[in-house]
Amino acid sequence: EPTSGLDASMAEKIVVFLKRLASEKKNIIVTIHQPSSAVFSLFDNILLLNEGKVVYFGKRTDAPDYFCSLGYRCPTDYNPADFYIKTLVESPVFTGYGYENVSQNNFMASREAGAHCTGFRRIASFCSVQYETIRRNLREEVLHTINDTNNKFPNSNDMLVDKSSNIGVLKELYHLSWRNLKIIMRNPALNHIRLLQHVFVAVMCGAAFFQLELDKDDEMIGVLFLMVVLTSLFGLFNNIQVIPTELPLFAREYRSGAYYILTWFFSKVFTEIPASAVLPLIFNTVCFFAVFEVANAVKFAYIWLICYLTVQASTAVAFFSSVLGWTPLHALAVSPVFYVPSLIFSGQFILIDNVREYMEIFQILSFLRYGNEGAIIVFFGHYGGKTYAKKGNATIADLKMDEDALWNKDLPALVGITGMYYILALILLYTRTHFRI
Repeated sequence: EPTSGLDASMAEKIVVFLKRLASEKKNIIVTIHQPSSAVFSLFDNILLLNEGKVVYFGKRTDAPDYFCSLGYRCPTDYNPADFYIKTLVESPVFTGYGYENVSQNNFMASREAGAHCTGFRRIASFCSVQYETIRRNLREEVLHTINDTNNKFPNSNDMLVDKSSNIGVLKELYHLSWRNLKIIMRNPALNHIRLLQHVFVAVMCGAAFFQLELDKDDEMIGVLFLMVVLTSLFGLFNNIQVIPTELPLFAREYRSGAYYILTWFFSKVFTEIPASAVLPLIFNTVCFFAVFEVANAVKFAYIWLICYLTVQASTAVAFFSSVLGWTPLHALAVSPVFYVPSLIFSGQFILIDNVREYMEIFQILSFLRYGNEGAIIVFFGHYGGKTYAKKGNATIADLKMDEDALWNKDLPALVGITGMYYILALILLYTRTHFRI
């Protein structure tokens, strides 16, 4: 009901804006009360309800003929919307009282009224069928079910399952993912900002370390660490508000039985995959080939893979922080609790073997540690051919790293930590949704 509380002028402006959206092949459904004649003329189709029953559903321009066929002709100098509402409220044909209680003086001859009632019931029945068909199609398209007010919220004893969903998990996942992609595509300004964000920072890093000499191992390690950390920060902050901003819509749709928690959650995960793959690729392309004198495509591909998996891990942390915080501001406040320990124990500030025993759990859970270690092993090791750094494998040994750890430990650990945070976020989302925590 977008025009509630607005004056006639502002209401008309709002509806004109919605009309423009509708002209761009978007479906606009609006509830409106007592619209002016100017506002009413902007609608393409109208649905009139009375006492919970469908009275008319069709084109606005066909409504006068429909009411005229029932004996109600709208005066030429009358607001059609006011006429329809007044007729629905005052006419016994539409109020359900029946023509038996209508006097000839107040309405019309009982026999004629009965004919109109019969005709109305046939048309109303047809409109109800059409309305239900469109409602089912709309639900399948946007997965939003409008329940009767007398129905209770569906309860489920099966974790992550809502028994009212009946179109299949894969189909739900497809529709929800497509809806998420539409939301992303309809915000080009945000997409451009994210792209410029990556390009600007990559150019800054490339300019600061441009054509770094191969004998400066410490600076090379710093650049690799920056590439891993910066791409992970982009993944964290670009996704920290994805869930909180849609939680009210999610709660309403889920409790109305529109879909599973599982499909909604993973539709959000899947729709972020393209951005988390393409944006680090752009960042690494600019930074890698600007900094390092020797361009090795295989090493570049490995480092991009490591950055991509690190971004996925930071995105999972963002999702978990979002569900834990529940609001955008709280999610931003919670996220450093999980990100900063990963940064401290990344191996850049404290050597892996120098971490105290009682702090090892933070090192084990540090996804930045595995990303940083993997990038160093790839660049200074023999992945993609010989190493171009001065010390090469000696640098890996000095940092207490093992060249075989890339596939044996680092990449599997990144995948495992990502899955862990996603599972924790999903469990927490289920708990908070069902128990209103």
